[in-house]
Amino acid sequence: MRKYVGERIKALREAQDMTLEQVAKLTGIAEARLSAYEEGTAVAPIGVVIQLSRVLGSKMEGLLHGGGTVSEHLTICRSGDSLSGEQGGTEQSYVYSSLTQPGTAGHLMEPFLLSFDPKVPPGVPITHDGQEFVFILDGAVELFYDGRNYRLGQGDSAYLDSALPHTFHGLGDRVAKMLAVVSS
Repeated sequence: MRKYVGERIKALREAQDMTLEQVAKLTGIAEARLSAYEEGTAVAPIGVVIQLSRVLGSKMEGLLHGGGTVSEHLTICRSGDSLSGEQGGTEQSYVYSSLTQPGTAGHLMEPFLLSFDPKVPPGVPITHDGQEFVFILDGAVELFYDGRNYRLGQGDSAYLDSALPHTFHGLGDRVAKMLAVVSS
């Protein structure tokens, strides 16, 4: 998935005749980091994908999955058909699976299954347009939101404005699983 998202970012940027420097200024993302996303040597966190989609004039799912090829009225994503990736490094640290059919046009929400290894340190808080709904399926997760920490356990949920700084981190001694629905 890394290479394909990066290729789409680069293609959209070039189609608009924008330089890495211009996109960096508009997004506040370091030029070297943008280059790494385009080359596939780094994976853009979901918040960054949303931010880039706004600047590049695309919907988030367009960058994640490419052009819409599936009816927007009903989509079913069978187990094993989702796109997966890993967010690592200094920005976010989790493993995710998209829970929608790749290439779906017209969706306003993007659901993800995220796994947090408590041994991996927390990522840097991010902001992006939209809202998020999260539900803890298993284990415990720490939500850092707008300067405060919240512990969420199995069955807990949170609805948040994604424009405020936030990040999630696994707690305890086992991998935590969280359902996240992001609107963009």
